[in-house]
Amino acid sequence: MALPIEETNLGGIGSEEDTALRQTVAKMDFKWEGAGSSPGVEIWRVENKRYEDGNPSFGIHLWPTKRHGKFHRGDSYIVLMTTKEDDCERLQWDIFFWIGGESSQDEYGVAAYKANELDDLLGGVPVQHREVEGNESEEFLKCFPKGISYLEGGIESGFRHVEGLDEDDEIKRLYRVQKKPPNLSVSCFEVPLKCSSLNDGDAFLLDAGDVIYSWFGSSVSPFEKNKVATVCHNLREERLGRCEVISDVDDDNGSFWELLGGKEEIKPATKDEDNANKTNNFAKMYTLSDADGVVGVKEVPLAKDALVSKDVCLVDVGKNVFVWIGKESSKNEQQQAMFTVNRYLKAMDRNRTTSVSRVLEGQEHRCKTFLRVFE
Repeated sequence: MALPIEETNLGGIGSEEDTALRQTVAKMDFKWEGAGSSPGVEIWRVENKRYEDGNPSFGIHLWPTKRHGKFHRGDSYIVLMTTKEDDCERLQWDIFFWIGGESSQDEYGVAAYKANELDDLLGGVPVQHREVEGNESEEFLKCFPKGISYLEGGIESGFRHVEGLDEDDEIKRLYRVQKKPPNLSVSCFEVPLKCSSLNDGDAFLLDAGDVIYSWFGSSVSPFEKNKVATVCHNLREERLGRCEVISDVDDDNGSFWELLGGKEEIKPATKDEDNANKTNNFAKMYTLSDADGVVGVKEVPLAKDALVSKDVCLVDVGKNVFVWIGKESSKNEQQQAMFTVNRYLKAMDRNRTTSVSRVLEGQEHRCKTFLRVFE
């Protein structure tokens, strides 16, 4: 899935020639027309295809508004959040490229390239984020106040959304519902539609189209039950009330258990292994400098004073890595920063679990997770 950018034939990203070319290409791509022109969220899915002769056809496609917050694990997406602060007339942008756990190398590469292309189209001033499935940043989750859902499949595995047909009304899905810190947003993970997917420690939602069921393990908290009720309400609202919600189903609900292939013994509560959080008990900071003509990396004490305009800094807090770009840093330092981060994460086997955010000097207030590192 997530390979370092230098291994995706994108090694020239960031050069002046590449920037000029991308600006020209971006202006010619009608898929970007109107992007970022008004506040709100816009999403594009990377849709790569290979013909029988092996030749690729790479591109992006606008993701329907009604499907915002729903991501296929086999795909990559670009999410643009446009905002306007109350005391500022200028628009501000956050660009996220989200990599599904089963997304291909081609899709990852195109998502990275197109995110940089969009960045150039918007003047190189957006805060840019690389998001990985299951470990999304707080900033990304805020784009979806109703929560996010992870769906199986993807464009390369043959999934196609048929225009005029709402697949969510046709396909039965079972979701495991989880709350995600720090803001306790809700995420729904699609799991196999069978009884063995249930366990006593989690809440589940079965979407049968015309009926939505919620089922709770014996140790699920009232808070989690309330969150599931909110998800059910949102789904019903999306369908204009044309579905029934059956909450907290019990052993006697035959239709629910029939959809799962029959009732079986429920597994005990399971505890997820969160490798990203295991590394979250440390924070390290590095500076990148080419003062000697060669880009070098040096570890420095974690301190806000170390954010010097002439340098590029990398801040690693485990689940997130931040690339801070000083206003006076060289083009070479800026270009090498993301490559260095990818090599670093690959060496530590964290490419699949770590989100990366690029923050320009002066934009720190727009990335709260970055500011909290120095509190």
